[in-house]
Amino acid sequence: MTDLVAHLGSLTNAVHGFVYFAEDAEAQYSALGLDGNQQYFASRGAAFGPVGPAIVTATFFNFNPTRVEAALPTCWDVASPDAIQQARMRAASNVLQQACPGVDAAMIAEATALAQTMVDSVGDEGRALAAANRSVALPDDSWAALWQLITVIREWRGDAHVAALTAAPVTAVEALVLHAATGQVPRVALQSTRGWSDEAWAAAVDSLQRRGLVDDAGAFTDDGRSFRDAIEDQTNRASQPLVDGLGSERTERLCALLRPIRTALIESGAFARLLGT
Repeated sequence: MTDLVAHLGSLTNAVHGFVYFAEDAEAQYSALGLDGNQQYFASRGAAFGPVGPAIVTATFFNFNPTRVEAALPTCWDVASPDAIQQARMRAASNVLQQACPGVDAAMIAEATALAQTMVDSVGDEGRALAAANRSVALPDDSWAALWQLITVIREWRGDAHVAALTAAPVTAVEALVLHAATGQVPRVALQSTRGWSDEAWAAAVDSLQRRGLVDDAGAFTDDGRSFRDAIEDQTNRASQPLVDGLGSERTERLCALLRPIRTALIESGAFARLLGT
């Protein structure tokens, strides 16, 4: 069963996350007057309303607080949270429409209905980002509505992952070092996008090394790999209610509907900036 939970997590992470690398999103935010650093924090944090940096730093978990403080709350003087949220959903819809011409209206409607049922089946206790995104009114645009529901599901799991990291416990930078050790995302991408210095990264490696979790190059020890696997297992177990609420068969169907969307996004180059290509 946890395999299905993990697969759902992988799919929703991709079908949500492309928006952070999309040129269309950058153009939408630039049109509102937001600069490069403001765009990420303002767009992802807009569901909270005009909050200060502390809430975003806490809930996003692994960013250097100085990066957040440079963006918030000044971004709300440039554009309102609602205007930014609307721009974010427009961008998501534009990219999805362009990348997925083979996905017809019936497939979108079916995926949306399943995602809505999944979202309705769970509460948001301890899940601040999921709760904030649940409060966003669904737009009339069918692609944007599906994307926003997938966002709630993605952030619901993400909030559980943050809880698992804090319980482990690991700091923000240590979590990034452990992520880099998996080989899934290059260190340079994780470090630069989160705003951490080489000194902070080295200190995190040293801290984890003293715990026997990585070597001096930041690669996993056997204990370190088991440690991170345990965090992922805890995240999956905490995300199980998503599958339980919809049921395994219908969750499998939702995944089947999301797979071609993820494939189309990858093939369209939506993640090229993440991969540095």
